[in-house]
Amino acid sequence: MGKHSQKQKTEAVTRLERFARTEPQSSQSISPNDSLPPSPGMVAETPEPSPSELLSAIIESRTATTSQLEEIKVDISLLRHDLQNIRERTTEVETRVSTLEDTVSPLPNNITVIKQQLQQALDKTEDLENRLRRNNVRIVGLPEKVEGQNPETFIENWLKQTLGNDTFSTMFVVERAHRVPTRPHPPGAPPRPFLLRMLNYRDRDAALKAARIKGPITFNGTTVSLYPDFSPTIQKQRATFTAIKRRLREAHIPYGMIYPARLRVQDGDRAQFFNSPAEADDWLTRRNPRRSPPRD
Repeated sequence: MGKHSQKQKTEAVTRLERFARTEPQSSQSISPNDSLPPSPGMVAETPEPSPSELLSAIIESRTATTSQLEEIKVDISLLRHDLQNIRERTTEVETRVSTLEDTVSPLPNNITVIKQQLQQALDKTEDLENRLRRNNVRIVGLPEKVEGQNPETFIENWLKQTLGNDTFSTMFVVERAHRVPTRPHPPGAPPRPFLLRMLNYRDRDAALKAARIKGPITFNGTTVSLYPDFSPTIQKQRATFTAIKRRLREAHIPYGMIYPARLRVQDGDRAQFFNSPAEADDWLTRRNPRRSPPRD
């Protein structure tokens, strides 16, 4: 339809242009005998169109223009329809985004609150675990398999013989005793730690105190140490003080660990407390400056 209308319009425009270029003929008739031969610069005259031809050309041009206008109207109608769909979808998207923003907006605060609650729960769990370990003692250095088939009886007798009967109360009982549940170490490797749980925490504190007072403890020539039993988290925190405690021993400065992981240093008649190894190291460096080796 569009190509046919375009063709009609082109033909009508051509005819109108042809009509516009025509020149009016002379009113006098020229006979063939009087006609002069055309000169090289003259152009052949175009016959003047009749009124009916003009009217026909105008009608054809109008028809072609009207047809194209109808097509344009259809295209505009389709564009309006598409634009309306886009507008509706945009409105829907804006509504969804607004709803999503309203839903997501409180999430950061909620996450912060949940993190705080989770940390509080972890702290309580950590505290509860260490309270449950309050009656425990961790023995390091005790050779493998010396406990035999009855580790509770063995460790009771060994503690009484090593630390003395007067150290413990009349209700002293070892409820449970066993090695750390891991694979046995290969020959020549350090033995696994030995864990025991006493019935009374006072007996546990008395055993640890007596071990500190007694000094080095040996079993068949092997050095044995007694420690409080803490959760893995507390053990890792306390392990960070190992290097500074070695320096304190070399400087003959008394020290001790306070629950959960705080270092107490006795400096003469004053006690110093440190929450991190770096603090203790700075203090000890200021107190006992390290001397550089003499130069040659």
